[in-house]
Amino acid sequence: GLFLFVLFSQFSFPIHAQVGVASDPEAEELLSDISNQAKNYLNISATYASTLIDLQADMRIEQAGDVLIEGDRYRLNLGDYTIISDGRTVWTLETDMGECYIDDAEEISADGMDPSKMFTIWESGFQKTWKGEVDLDGQELVRIDLYPEDKSASYHTIQLWIDEGRRQMVQLLVKGRDGSDVRYLVTRF
Repeated sequence: GLFLFVLFSQFSFPIHAQVGVASDPEAEELLSDISNQAKNYLNISATYASTLIDLQADMRIEQAGDVLIEGDRYRLNLGDYTIISDGRTVWTLETDMGECYIDDAEEISADGMDPSKMFTIWESGFQKTWKGEVDLDGQELVRIDLYPEDKSASYHTIQLWIDEGRRQMVQLLVKGRDGSDVRYLVTRF
């Protein structure tokens, strides 16, 4: 339960954004291209590996998962948990416990728990900064940092590593204000 809570709490996206913060035009253009590409797919299927690093508690939790997104509907597999949404209702299945929790999708999304936004999170509420080309495990990528306009967000930065040629996100790092970071490495898209 702790990893699921931290996983989703790191994706607590701002609802009341400040207006007027300038972003890098180069970052805006690339992220806009990626959003448009993602919206043109009938569905998105991705497999990823996530790592929660909590420096204060000296804790590291690794987990593999996969997500299938179709519009505002999704199916997210997180090992012991499966989360399914039809856009109106969210069912969280805890297979080990044989339990199912039912929530309103709008409330869950307002709390920042919306995997359907995983490949378009940057569309609003962020200042975007182009950090340039970087080498990540032998792969030439572009890094863009996102800073939430809402300073009360549970994180201060989201770092994106993008394959510019394929217009695909490869890695995402959510840097929490509480000292915990969550890294997502997209292993298949």
